[in-house]
Amino acid sequence: MERGVVFSLSELLETIGETLEVCFAAPLWVVAEIADLRFDQSGHCYLELVEKQNQELRARVRGTIWASFSSVLSSFSAVTGRTLAKGMEILALVRIRFHPVYGLSLDIRDIDPQYSLGAMMRHKKEVLSRLAREGYLERNRSLPFPPVPQRLAVLSSPHAAGFGDFLAHLQENPYGFRFQVELFPVFVQGEETELTFLSALEEVQRRAKDFDVLVILRGGGAQSDLHWFDSYTLGKAVATFPLPVLVGIGHQRDETVLDAVAYHSLKTPTAVADFLIERMRAFDELVFGSYLTLKGAVEHLLQDQKITLTMLSAHLEQRSRNALKDVQETTMQLRWRLKECARRTLEKNGNAFSGIWQKLGGALKATFSAHTASLEHITRAVALLDPYSTLRRGYTLTLRQGKIVKSAKECTPGDVLETRFCDGWIQSEVTTREFF
Repeated sequence: MERGVVFSLSELLETIGETLEVCFAAPLWVVAEIADLRFDQSGHCYLELVEKQNQELRARVRGTIWASFSSVLSSFSAVTGRTLAKGMEILALVRIRFHPVYGLSLDIRDIDPQYSLGAMMRHKKEVLSRLAREGYLERNRSLPFPPVPQRLAVLSSPHAAGFGDFLAHLQENPYGFRFQVELFPVFVQGEETELTFLSALEEVQRRAKDFDVLVILRGGGAQSDLHWFDSYTLGKAVATFPLPVLVGIGHQRDETVLDAVAYHSLKTPTAVADFLIERMRAFDELVFGSYLTLKGAVEHLLQDQKITLTMLSAHLEQRSRNALKDVQETTMQLRWRLKECARRTLEKNGNAFSGIWQKLGGALKATFSAHTASLEHITRAVALLDPYSTLRRGYTLTLRQGKIVKSAKECTPGDVLETRFCDGWIQSEVTTREFF
């Protein structure tokens, strides 16, 4: 086999490099996804750029932003409000370099922030569309919100200023409401954000019965770090969480996926605290209003019962007087008839019945005396049956829930009792009880 020109490896690679530099002498724009990036002490930024199709890797190359071009990074952040990060798609102006040892790489001279903004918006829109398509977008908002949200599980960095503001706002609320707050520490920026959030969410979910609400706080972080909250995995975890989720991650101009799927999103951690305090105040007003309504209904019922009792007492007293009068009239008529009968009999039979009359008179007198005593006893008994007569003698009538209390065993500590006197009533609460 005839040999042509023979190259050493270095000569071949240098020739390839020279050829590439000639073919691609001018910078060109390239679309790629950042798979990894790191900075060294000199300020150089090293990236790994990839292209994927349906999550399958199609191409990979190294990229470098030299310290002399660091203004590219600051310009990008100024426009997008975010820093370069893994998973971000960029449109970069590059020069192709080929080194015999290090191979092919791209020197990045500029990055189009508008393209990245569009890519990030597309990504977020795709995540929200997928969550909506799978039925997750409204799931957390459909949960019932607890009327008394006091037990709070909080996901935040313990060093975040927003978390401190949140705690202070809750503790200093003007109504004296008390909240139980348990912090589950997470990263709120950087590559470990999603991992720490998912781990904390799993822990809170295992203890869901211990809490009323989940609160996610950030506050005080860079606006550029919001893209960590646009993850599909994190968005789904929040959307399907078994407790209502309140989000206050401290931003003014952008809405993240977490904001969209949470039960309620607020701009700042202190706004979340205000929301919880307001819910507590609304419940407090509802309870107090119900108490006033119930109190009015009970007082109205007791007034009606008092009127009814007064009318029944007066009716009973009148009937007692009428019955006594009828008995007295009947007794007088009977006595008159007996006397008349005896008189006529005596006139007719003369002295023969004189002795009998005397005996009969004595017997009648004794009988009338006995009946009179019996009537007087009945009269006194009827008078004793009158409740107000009993009350006027110093006794009282005790009621619980509108029913007369006949035994101490019917009452328990905490019961509210009404004690009636002849001239009014009082209300008291049972604190102790003792049986005889």
